Amino acid sequence: MKKTAKIISASLATLLVSASAVPAFAAETKDITVSLRIEGVDSCVLYDNYTIPQGSTASDLIQYADSLSDDVTVTGAENNYITDVNGETAGKFGGWDGWQYIVNSVSPSVGVGDYTLSDNDTVVLYYGDFPCLVPQIDTSALNSDGKISFNAESTTYDSDWNPSVSTVPVTDMTVTFDDSTYTTDENGTITLSKADFTSGKHSVQVAKKNSNGAPAVLRYADDFSVNISRENTINVNLRIEGPEACYYNDTLEITSGSNVAELISLADEISDDLEVVGADAGYISEVNGISAGSFGGWDGWYYAVNSVVPNFGVNDYTLSESDNVVLYYGEYPCYLPIADTSLLTTEGKITFTAKATFGDAVLPIDNMTVYFDGKEYTTDYNGVVVIDENQLTFGDHSLQVEKYGYSGAPAVLRYADDYRVFVDTKIINDVNLDGEVDINDVTLIQTSLGGDTVLTDEQKRIADIDKDGKFDVNDVTKLQTIISGQAE
Repeated sequence: MKKTAKIISASLATLLVSASAVPAFAAETKDITVSLRIEGVDSCVLYDNYTIPQGSTASDLIQYADSLSDDVTVTGAENNYITDVNGETAGKFGGWDGWQYIVNSVSPSVGVGDYTLSDNDTVVLYYGDFPCLVPQIDTSALNSDGKISFNAESTTYDSDWNPSVSTVPVTDMTVTFDDSTYTTDENGTITLSKADFTSGKHSVQVAKKNSNGAPAVLRYADDFSVNISRENTINVNLRIEGPEACYYNDTLEITSGSNVAELISLADEISDDLEVVGADAGYISEVNGISAGSFGGWDGWYYAVNSVVPNFGVNDYTLSESDNVVLYYGEYPCYLPIADTSLLTTEGKITFTAKATFGDAVLPIDNMTVYFDGKEYTTDYNGVVVIDENQLTFGDHSLQVEKYGYSGAPAVLRYADDYRVFVDTKIINDVNLDGEVDINDVTLIQTSLGGDTVLTDEQKRIADIDKDGKFDVNDVTKLQTIISGQAE
């Protein structure tokens, strides 16, 4: 993160004179704020904002940054020619390579000591070959086609050293987009994969070196980014559950009007851990080598949207924003368990039911394995498990289910790996959690308010006796009246 270095003009004048024989500035001179970035051969050396006197040159700025930072040592700024920064010396690659600078993305025709800075100027001092291109990014086709192009001004000279400037594509350059790597083509263009072509802010970095090892392009600042704003898209979650494990669970951005088959195909395309057969034909026949009928019956791949099983194929179901799609392997019928936790806090009970395949009947799911924070239970004839009292602590708890049919295929759909249920406190007003509500609970609130004890999150919630969102002396008074029988 950049910071701003701020000093009084007269103090800076004294510093510059003593450090580098730069002429002193008048105390009444106005200040300007400028940015300085120093890019070495392989990494950024410095990136900061500075407040300096009006009339300062690029050389003044560089020397001032040098004087402030223990991590930067610059040689030559006072002589109008930068020869070395942190031991990286001009000509180290055996050619015309060395230190160059730009101001507001333009290369000045004068040395650093002759360029007078203005307010809000952006200065970049960088090591590069000659010429070292400064890539300009073109995102005009980014939102529509996922394309980014890079070009730069290139200066050539005739036999009499007359310059000619033209704009050329920056080819064969490495572009890092978030965590993905691309290489620009003959037009200086990259095309994002579907995995990367998502709305939002994305980091971009570029790199290219010549055969001698010297940088051929100027890198972007470390915080450089582009924003993608795709139109007519929706976000949909897709989870794919195999017979014994989850294969995929992520939210995808997809074109409005897409169907479930297109969603699954997109996941297949962007994930290296997923291989789906049949989505293009409207019937999922295989995922990651698990084919329909693997268990010898009516087992196969099914799907549900928002916990409802549609009555038509994956290519006929049009998705909406925030839909939750689950593609899962199971026998027929494979039930979608519904967990009723209304009695969990008071009685430790969870009841599991599922909608019948035909009609509106709701059936209990018996003999199903339930994992509550990893501990195993089995549902009874009514689809009920009773969780051990010592597990019923305040907060979120993981819940998972599984049941297999006679064929060995899943008979129920597992919950997502991050599925949670909440347990509230079983005893009201029992601040110290000893099973009783008495004067000891009052004392605990008082000592906590005095700073002598620290309550857990659960105890803090219980200590809010009057339920006004906080615990204070009013809760002490309220609990005392409850204990004395004067209030409930």
